[in-house]
Amino acid sequence: MGCGRDRDRVAGARDRGCVCQAVRAIKDIQDVAGEECNDCKNDCFLEPLGSMVSPSNRLNTRIFKLYLKNGDTFKAHIKGRPWKSPFFRVKEVFDNCCATLQVLRPDYELHSDEDTMDSLSNMTEWVFTGECITVDLDCFCAIQCIKDVHVELECED
Repeated sequence: MGCGRDRDRVAGARDRGCVCQAVRAIKDIQDVAGEECNDCKNDCFLEPLGSMVSPSNRLNTRIFKLYLKNGDTFKAHIKGRPWKSPFFRVKEVFDNCCATLQVLRPDYELHSDEDTMDSLSNMTEWVFTGECITVDLDCFCAIQCIKDVHVELECED
């Protein structure tokens, strides 16, 4: 069930939350490059993939962070590590705005301090942690797109 949404009424696409719409747009942008321009350098709706950095046909991921209703950054645990990561790549969006997200991390040995993780969005090399998480996108109140990068994905189709 989505946070603060009345599921008793039939929700159409126009009634979906903005986080859900943004994640769906990111998935579409990752799948197919568009030709639209936007002056906002970190807008999640920027097309084509790569427009958040210098465009490249090798980019395959728009990294983003999600925020909870109380303003906290949503983070996913990485098995075998003492810290959590707030960085995600959308793998799939399905049903009533549920999504499978791939958990990413900057590509260098990290300190165990979680706050260090939040300040690493300027890194240029990112790796897939091997972790995926399924979430209800209606439970998030904000999304922040970090950057467009190329990530070697172990489970890429």
